[in-house]
Amino acid sequence: MSAGPSRRGILAGMGAAGAAGLAAGGLWGAGAARQDPDPAREMTLSRSGPREGLPPALVTPTPAHVHVVALDLTEDAPKGSAHRAGRVLELWQQDIDALHGDGLDGVVEGAPTLGLRPASLGVTLGLGGALLDRAGLAERRPDALARPPAFAADRLRPELCDGDLMLHVGAEDPVVVSAVVRHLVGRVRDHARVRWALPGFQRHAVTAEDPSATPRNLMGQIDGTVNPHPREAVFAPQVLAAHTDPATAWMDGGSYVVVRRIRMALDGWFDLSPEDRERVVGRRLDDGAPLGGTREDDRPDLAARDGDGNPVIPADAHIRLASPENTLGARMLRRGFNYDLGWGPDGRANTGLLFTAWQADPRTAFTAVQRALDEGGDALNAHIVHEGGAVFAVPPIREGEPRAAHDLWP
Repeated sequence: MSAGPSRRGILAGMGAAGAAGLAAGGLWGAGAARQDPDPAREMTLSRSGPREGLPPALVTPTPAHVHVVALDLTEDAPKGSAHRAGRVLELWQQDIDALHGDGLDGVVEGAPTLGLRPASLGVTLGLGGALLDRAGLAERRPDALARPPAFAADRLRPELCDGDLMLHVGAEDPVVVSAVVRHLVGRVRDHARVRWALPGFQRHAVTAEDPSATPRNLMGQIDGTVNPHPREAVFAPQVLAAHTDPATAWMDGGSYVVVRRIRMALDGWFDLSPEDRERVVGRRLDDGAPLGGTREDDRPDLAARDGDGNPVIPADAHIRLASPENTLGARMLRRGFNYDLGWGPDGRANTGLLFTAWQADPRTAFTAVQRALDEGGDALNAHIVHEGGAVFAVPPIREGEPRAAHDLWP
């Protein structure tokens, strides 16, 4: 019998490694444990904890900085994949509780975070479908974990897609995020290698005139309007997974995250007049209200016509085509972060959106929306390109239950 974690240990490790990140209190745990009095943090963090089982990546307020890393295991044989996955998760588990409780400086002597507050650190882990296949668990892989079909805006580069495991680290401080990512990746260097990684950021709530306002992306557009909220009745059916097949019930109460690296052609975008940019998206620049509306959260009036009989919200406007009325009610919780990697050797800016969409089933949410955008000739497609993408399963972890309570292994 081989030593080390068994196949059964993979999700057991997932439960342990994800416990601090997936169970209630994960996002707030660090600050609560250290009784952080920082007034800036008080402005950005609610004192009520997240709903049980939700990962930090799903909980509002969204952190100012994130880093999403996809890793591949270094061994392909089914037995080896299971063993290595279990070992990776075991190693991460050894540190994540302490990271959430005490910060990196409580784990590593002389850490770059020495002297910094916890900054609402939250770590979320995900499983890729290829990992389950190689571990001999294809029959336990939910259909929802399938790769989405190709879309018109896709120019996907294989080296920027997929992955066995996802590491999603968020915090209010970029040094905290960077240092924690490097530490956790370094912990598993003997068992996994980074396939791709992308850091992202939003405006910090402390610098905003209105910290509660929806942030803007690098196109200048308010991004993330009308997201489902954990306190709403519609949140669970739209965001949390439910399966009728007992073989995939290990994901019940979890969520599937679609990650997309969307490059923006910002030079051409800002060559457009403000009015043309509003028509492409279907929202006003100043306050994010849908064209013809008065407030950001107004429901877009897709039937409204101007004096010449033309749609107030153009036929190919992004919000018209992506609206639930046009997608059979498709909704997902969208978390968008900007990325800016500077300029390449060709002189082109490498900037865009690190888009994460959390949903009960990508086939009826993300895929349904993207298909509607394709079929309607989304005007935004002239200004963006999807260069990378992946789908990960984030199983639920419920506080107080044993480590392998949501074990997917027989």
